[in-house]
Amino acid sequence: MMRAAGVCAAGFMALLSAACATSAGMQLGPADRGCPDRAVAAPGAAITWYGPAGPSDGKSNERWCETVGSSVLEPLPSASFPSPGPADSLAVVAWNILIGGGNVPLFLEEVLGYDCHPTSPELEAGFSHFVLLIQEAHRRSEAIPDVPETFKFPPRIVPESPPEGWPDIVELARDCGLALFYVPSARNGPQTIGDEREDKGNAILSTLPLMDLLAIELPFEAGRKVVAAATIAGASGTRLRVASVHLDVASTLYRTLTTANTARLRQAVGLIEALALIETGGVTSGIVSVGSGETACGALPGTIATVAAGDFNTWSAGESAVDQMRVCFPDSPPWDGTPTYGSFPTDFIFFRHAEDGRVTYMDGSQRRIEKRYGSDHQARIAWFGVSE
Repeated sequence: MMRAAGVCAAGFMALLSAACATSAGMQLGPADRGCPDRAVAAPGAAITWYGPAGPSDGKSNERWCETVGSSVLEPLPSASFPSPGPADSLAVVAWNILIGGGNVPLFLEEVLGYDCHPTSPELEAGFSHFVLLIQEAHRRSEAIPDVPETFKFPPRIVPESPPEGWPDIVELARDCGLALFYVPSARNGPQTIGDEREDKGNAILSTLPLMDLLAIELPFEAGRKVVAAATIAGASGTRLRVASVHLDVASTLYRTLTTANTARLRQAVGLIEALALIETGGVTSGIVSVGSGETACGALPGTIATVAAGDFNTWSAGESAVDQMRVCFPDSPPWDGTPTYGSFPTDFIFFRHAEDGRVTYMDGSQRRIEKRYGSDHQARIAWFGVSE
């Protein structure tokens, strides 16, 4: 596969002159979205939406959005967990679970010391609180809308060996007693199984409460991708924003021609610009467009420590999307040279600390989980420390 590149071919210069700029011009999402909203489980809870300002990206995202159900939010874990202490660390996991093919309960038990038995879940002594940033989560529901057969759905993905019972992300969170934020991006095929349909997207599972929920629709390439982000409060009011990210593996021919084959770079830049807007309360002044040759990171360090992690679908650890993320997340763990999807380095954990410096990456703690646990991706894990 060719690496994503930001270079416009000379023969297409006239056609692609505007496309060489990778900035998507992100903005606060409109309140009157036409696709299913955004209803959440908790009374009074809300999700703030961001997305690309361009009409082409917006229309494509809207069309795909009309085929999925509402987001799901269970902001408080139902299991009882000890409050984090001032010296406690937090484990952050990034994992593509292949539409539930990944055996999350077994992963939790063996990697994180958590038995998520539905009647008596328990975090073993000595193990950290944790947050899972999940990609390719799926949800089954009869409330997912039916749509015309003429719509070209992505094909349904079914893992070869799903875990026993094959729970969806909502069932999984409730069985394990974890806080949940799930944002669907697309349908998982057109089929209706029984009276239910499936959608898929990104999710956050956590032993700690989730607040300040954000959904960031990325610039549209081959399909709709929505980043799920939330804030976790640690001891003494320390905050960490976490974002579950999934970029496209490739774009369509049309999008390749009109965006100069910068699919993942455009989406990474869209994420970066949205986070910069969020940091500044939606104020665009001082945020420089990447298309101008500058970096649209916003102020660094920012007001809140941030982890952005997941499946970036990259073919190389030196791809432009990765390079851009490392510029804007300068405190990221170094890549350890190990692939996570076959021979490809697709999964990353990026980090930047806040002005107060109270959340820090614990040097040397990032590693690849060797077992796949039924997924086609290997998870990455890193630990973050909190100081008074």
